[in-house]
Amino acid sequence: MLRSIAKASCRRQFSASSMALNKPVLFNVQDTARVVSLNRPGKLNALNTEMCSLVFDTLKEYSKSDSAHLVVVKSVNHPRSLCAGGDVAAVATLNKAGQYDQSIDFFQHEYSLNFQLATYGKPIVAFMDGITMGGGVGVSVHNPFRVATEYTKLAMPEMDIGFFPDVASTFALPRLINLSNENAQLALYLVLTGEVLTGEEAYLLGIASHYVPHENIEDLQNRLGELVARDGRFNDGSFYDTVNEAIEEFSRPLPSGKQLLRYTVDQLRVIEACFDAYSLTSIQQLLHNLERVASDPSNSEDARKFAQFTLQRLLTKSPTSMQVALRLIHENGRDNLENAVKRDLYTAANFALASQQGSALPVEFNEAVTHKLINKNKDPYSWKYKLGDLSPSQLTSLVSPKPSVPLSLLRNTRNITYKDYPHHHRYQLPKEQQILEYAVGGGEQKPLTRRQVVEYFTNFYGPSKGKVSTDILVDLVLAKNCQEDPVTGHLTSLNRS
Repeated sequence: MLRSIAKASCRRQFSASSMALNKPVLFNVQDTARVVSLNRPGKLNALNTEMCSLVFDTLKEYSKSDSAHLVVVKSVNHPRSLCAGGDVAAVATLNKAGQYDQSIDFFQHEYSLNFQLATYGKPIVAFMDGITMGGGVGVSVHNPFRVATEYTKLAMPEMDIGFFPDVASTFALPRLINLSNENAQLALYLVLTGEVLTGEEAYLLGIASHYVPHENIEDLQNRLGELVARDGRFNDGSFYDTVNEAIEEFSRPLPSGKQLLRYTVDQLRVIEACFDAYSLTSIQQLLHNLERVASDPSNSEDARKFAQFTLQRLLTKSPTSMQVALRLIHENGRDNLENAVKRDLYTAANFALASQQGSALPVEFNEAVTHKLINKNKDPYSWKYKLGDLSPSQLTSLVSPKPSVPLSLLRNTRNITYKDYPHHHRYQLPKEQQILEYAVGGGEQKPLTRRQVVEYFTNFYGPSKGKVSTDILVDLVLAKNCQEDPVTGHLTSLNRS
């Protein structure tokens, strides 16, 4: 009798355990850490409403717990993927069935989660170990600790499906990217081209805060679970420093023997000249900039070829999506976080509702998603609408709230917002402007050599002190902006106009 009861108990426990493992998100306690594992491997952990709701509600509970000191966000199938994005195939299917309210409900939950992560009162560490695209960028980039590995593949590929760079990426990328980005140039380039970055590139460009080899990720997770915030001061800067130091224990220099950043100096200069987000007024102007560089014989062959290649690349993207992306960089790149997230929510809802019968908005999201993701066509979707088909008033309408569709974010864990991240910059590689100000800042400063600048940012400058491969970024910045005296080695600015 007792044996029968024991067997029945084991069966119930096994059944309950199996049910838990079948949930699309798993939540585990690891000493002081709380581990959130995306668990939809068959869809590369593409987010749906249930997943976003589960994470949002659970993070709320973790925020109240004195025993939860920090949060780790990861996936069960890393290094295959962290998250390949939102489940836009399901969204397009809902739209075509006229179930716009369910599509909008998904975006409300997804963007509310983004806002919650970005304003959370405890450290969050995201393991970007695998595909990190679209919604995957949203669950990682807003966290102060963003760990890339050799398996990271990071991108915002929405231009290919007639959508827009959402999840507040147009807030994050203008602020985080530290190279060729003073006026959000590289941010705009990345969201328009959908370029897929490696983990090494994401780290060098500041999108990732740390680089940790995949083989060290499990040990890093165990180490994070050992950390304790003194006196329950989870949001204290000193505890964030402790988390940073723990991650640095498992960081390793970027692999040698290969080109770590795909862009040459001349290509970065093309991006700076053509993608100046805050001076551009239209995508037509951007395309004209590229045409001018490509046809100017005074430019290097590398610059001309890169400009021509980029021009042809952009001509395959959704004209409407590119114009919306530029507008959102303009708005979200200089607005506060809450307004940026809400603007993305309004825009997503308007994209969903644009498929309603009688809508005059030139949006092809449903058609492009069906072509590429549902029917699995390899050829690019042929856009019916052209650049001139979206009027200025329609563009404004696409990114603005509608009185007939009241929208709001879910109630957040904390009632705060900000113009820039409070912790991010303290733990990532320095910005190009900071390096140049130290290297050739002028005034009464004595001339410096390349070696002196590298030594300063590697060994003395607070945020990058002890960070791996700082010298690679510093060398690139100096090569792009400075000339070196052949005798003394002293640096002077190239003063490019």
